[in-house]
Amino acid sequence: MTLLKDLVNRQPRVVSISPRATVRDAAKAMAAANVGCAAIVEGRKLVGIFTERDVLKRVLLQDLDVDEVSVADVMTRDIICAGAEQRSRDARLLMQRHHIRHLPVLDDEGHLIGVLSIRDLVYDEVQEMRDYIALHEG
Repeated sequence: MTLLKDLVNRQPRVVSISPRATVRDAAKAMAAANVGCAAIVEGRKLVGIFTERDVLKRVLLQDLDVDEVSVADVMTRDIICAGAEQRSRDARLLMQRHHIRHLPVLDDEGHLIGVLSIRDLVYDEVQEMRDYIALHEG
């Protein structure tokens, strides 16, 4: 079973921005990296997560100005995280239980080392199944 630290090392697409960034700046950074979320960090400390869903529900549907509103005002602060040594299957079940699509991964000191999407975890699980089948075919 794959550990999250191994999956994070395969994902160079983490977007991290300051809580002072505007919603437009965050959306541009996410679009440029082709990701659905940005980690909001101060130093190496994760203080929030900003997702496409936040843009829709907390900004656009509230008629807020994307050039005036800072990410700190609309980010998700109650963050579900995982540890680097956690298994990918357990992380997928955690995401399923909490109905989230992005999972920040923290090292032993609580610093952000990456963000995984549900897609990353499902792809990993499919690859493990393929490897198992290939090993046991006969």
